[in-house]
Formats: sequence, C-alpha cells, structure tokens
Amino acid sequence: MIKNLLQYVWMVFLFALLIGLLIWAIWYIDDTKTKISIFSIVVVILAAFTSVLTVSINNKNAKQREYDLLIVKEKQKVFEHFYNAFFESLSHSKKKGSATLSKKAVDEMMNFKRGLMNWGSESLIKAFIEYENKMVQNNETFTLLKDGDEFLKEIRKEMGYEVSNNVNLISIILTSEARQELITNK
Repeated sequence: MIKNLLQYVWMVFLFALLIGLLIWAIWYIDDTKTKISIFSIVVVILAAFTSVLTVSINNKNAKQREYDLLIVKEKQKVFEHFYNAFFESLSHSKKKGSATLSKKAVDEMMNFKRGLMNWGSESLIKAFIEYENKMVQNNETFTLLKDGDEFLKEIRKEMGYEVSNNVNLISIILTSEARQELITNK
C-alpha cells in the first residue's frame, strides 16, 4: 500500500515538474535557444518516464501471469486426485463387477475434496456437489456417464479450456461399442 502511494506521489510530483517547466518555458523565457533546451529536457524526461512506466507495467503483468500459472498448477494437482479416483473406481468396477469404491479411490476422492475447498471456484464446487448427489441417487450407467462428462467439462472450464457440447469426454475411456451405445442413447 505504501509502495503504491509513493509511486502516485512521485508521478504527481514529476508531472507537476514537467508542467511547470513547460509553463516557465512558454511564458517566462524569451530566448528561443533556451526554450528549445527546456523543451528537449521535458521530452527526455517524458521519454524516460514512459520507458520506466512501460517496464513497470510489463513486470506487473509478468508477475500476474506467473501467479496465474502457479494457481493452475495447484488446480492440476487437485484435479489429478479426482481423475485418479475416477479411473480407480472404473477399474475397480470392471474387476469386481460392483459399484463400490476401493480404499484407494476413497482416499483420492477425499484428497480431491480437500483440494477443492482451497482451489476450486464456487461454480466448480457447486458442480461437484451436484455431481456427487447424482452419483448417489442414480445407478443407471448412461446417466452416470453423462453426469461424469458434465463434471469433467466443468473441470476443463476451471483450467481455462473452452468447452463445447460437441465432444463427449467420457467417450475417450469407452470402447467403440460403448461409444456407439452412448451416441444412440443421446
């Protein structure tokens, strides 16, 4: 806060100094060579001020990009827990033939929930709660896949990707026969 205040005070002081020099040169100095010298000093100061301001703005933007990148990396770590739980539950259901979650999938899901509280946006948290409620309420495979696809798209939105309804993300993990069945059930 103090740093910003000092920057504004310095900018106002510099601006007032330049305006003062210009007014002094225009109205109070009669010699043309002296006026030209003062105008050239003002131009040099303005050029220096502009370059310093440009560097300052670029540094601020670079810091913001770096900060945004760190947040995205942390979100990726959190979302990896969801993917681990999701694929572990799919693998477990194929092996065991039941819809129960393995201990590893439960642990990963708890890690995801913990991370979601810290790094997830409100819309993603809301989407996850809706997804989890739908998972508990519904056992129909097609509906579960559709709901999973919607939540995966929400995760992709959170990561900054564009999401359209043209792609079904769940179809990546399905066999070609299951993809055809999913397409015909739409």
